[in-house]
Amino acid sequence: YLSSKVKRLRARSIAVSSLTRDVIDDAYALFEQSYADADRDRFERDLREKQRIILLRDGRSGALKGFSTVLIQRLTIPRAATVIFSGDTVIHRDYWGQKQLQVAFAKILLAEKLPPPARPLYWFLISKGYRTYMLLANAFPRAVPRYDRPDDPALRPLLDGLARARFGDAFDAAAGIVRANGHERVREGLAPVTRRHLANPHVCFFVARNPRHGEGDELACLADVRLVDIARIAARLAVARLRVRT
Repeated sequence: YLSSKVKRLRARSIAVSSLTRDVIDDAYALFEQSYADADRDRFERDLREKQRIILLRDGRSGALKGFSTVLIQRLTIPRAATVIFSGDTVIHRDYWGQKQLQVAFAKILLAEKLPPPARPLYWFLISKGYRTYMLLANAFPRAVPRYDRPDDPALRPLLDGLARARFGDAFDAAAGIVRANGHERVREGLAPVTRRHLANPHVCFFVARNPRHGEGDELACLADVRLVDIARIAARLAVARLRVRT
């Protein structure tokens, strides 16, 4: 069994409207530790737009050690669908590699997919770091962009439309990139891309498609979330949890 000294997270998803000022302060402090050129006003504007936030707390002290914001949109054009947009996401580096965020996010996906399952569900993500991109690439075969297949002809125009509507002229459709335009960027040295990382084809692809990620450019991504994908995620997480406990 794991030593009692191992730092472990617990996750909880709550309404953004229920956040207290103290929790918002703690969340921004974490954000500022991870991103250079962070702006408090912009952070709070982005936060208020979201409906849900996943809070990640140390299992012993209860201190906030990470969070991820979630916006849920209902589309009617070109057809009825649900889009989940992931906003600001931060995890203190001492807790990297734990799966509680994925578990909590999978529960949100499942809750949105079930009633009714025939309604399409998409995950819309912009990523300035390979770690975030890998969450999408590893979990969802029907996603754009990917290194191992050409862009899906249905997903690509939907992604371009969502990105253009949300980011306007900051979205470079030809490159599939949301340009930084003075926004925050990952602090230098926090998550460097090494030769070992580049041995992974997903990481290599991300760096090639978003060469200015270190300056804050973000790769626009979209995944078609199917029940089979959620079931696969749940199985992987269950196996990972068993390995940790044995």
